[in-house]
Amino acid sequence: MLCASINAQSQQYDLFEITGGDVYWRNNYEYSGNVDSLRREVVQMLKSKFYTFNVIRNQTGYNGEINHYVVDCRRYGRRYGNTPRIYWDGEWTGKFIVDVYDNSYRVTVYALYAEKVERTGYYKNESVKRGRYIDIVTKKDKSGFLKGELHNMKLLSMSLKDQFDIRKTVIPNPAVD
Repeated sequence: MLCASINAQSQQYDLFEITGGDVYWRNNYEYSGNVDSLRREVVQMLKSKFYTFNVIRNQTGYNGEINHYVVDCRRYGRRYGNTPRIYWDGEWTGKFIVDVYDNSYRVTVYALYAEKVERTGYYKNESVKRGRYIDIVTKKDKSGFLKGELHNMKLLSMSLKDQFDIRKTVIPNPAVD
């Protein structure tokens, strides 16, 4: 992984970083092709995702919103008993930026916000639990990550890394259907 340190100076862990009062996740992907051909691949990847909305082209790539993103905990060997419900049952929203370069692209995800519906009580009343990711994984003063959350952050990081990888994206072929 790129950033594997946790201290107050760098405020980084795995691919997450605390910057400007928010948690940012960044990953660089190597992919052969010039900017124009890579842009087409990135557009197809973003169009194939059910959770990317309001995608807008900018000078260096694309930016947009993430809605209804769900982490597939089973895929990464997690069980219901050892995974916080916010990861298991939660839906995530946030924003993303994709910068496209020759032979690579970089994805940045930020402003992550989790929401889950929780059934409580005898009559199974529903209550909605919400929270900013920075409030879930950082110390009260936002100076660093909570050690108890590092394992769960790695889960979210692996999920995002796989979901924004062009090579792992299955793009439906309308001619075959």
